[in-house]
Amino acid sequence: MLVKTLEHKVNNQCGIRGKKMEIEKAYFTLPEILDRWSMPEADLIYLAENDKLRLSVRVFGLPVEFGDYEMTDDGRRYNVPVERKHFSGLVDLNARDAFRLFRCGELVVTEFRTPKADYASLWDDAEPVLFNVGDLLLRREERDRFEAKSGFSGARAEAAQPTFHASPDYHHVRCQGRDFRLGPIQAQVVRVLHDAARAGNPWLSGKTILAAAGSRSLKMSDVFKSQKHWRDLIASNQRGLYSLAGV
Repeated sequence: MLVKTLEHKVNNQCGIRGKKMEIEKAYFTLPEILDRWSMPEADLIYLAENDKLRLSVRVFGLPVEFGDYEMTDDGRRYNVPVERKHFSGLVDLNARDAFRLFRCGELVVTEFRTPKADYASLWDDAEPVLFNVGDLLLRREERDRFEAKSGFSGARAEAAQPTFHASPDYHHVRCQGRDFRLGPIQAQVVRVLHDAARAGNPWLSGKTILAAAGSRSLKMSDVFKSQKHWRDLIASNQRGLYSLAGV
């Protein structure tokens, strides 16, 4: 009754009586996605478990360490912390955790994925967080990415357009809807990765890329620290290899 009363007031105030109000959401629940795609739940679970669709959860004031992965000369991976803070927002689940969560119904999670870094993990002896299936969400950009890739008719028109374009000197790049103005070394990194993608070998080691670009830095994150959204341009496989995100 209370919800109906509030809905009636909102409709009257906004002048939308008899119409359906839709808001611009940053994320969606799984029931919303299943309804939009007319997809069996088992198929969505399959996509998440096989890392073809990245699911997220929302956290509030969680102590999180964001960082990058680097590789030693003998191929071992180690963490390089970049930032520690109490974070509120969306973090993504690893495919293995999505698999276990769907199987068990609930799961304690201490490590996450995030678009802003190679990893996100709890720090400062934070208590592990318990999530259940009802907590699962899908980011808008992940929804649009999957729809464009699968050719779903509900995808935004711009999502179907080419996701990567570069000026001849690579100083101006548009990738996945973002514009980047790049410095000389940054432009050379993108050129190297673009050439690799066109040659059919899109994944290169960070050291190989930086050496070819003439960089003295040994870390990709250092080269692109002036670019807030550089991970929308360059993807990492979290094992020391990089490729262009929009190619």
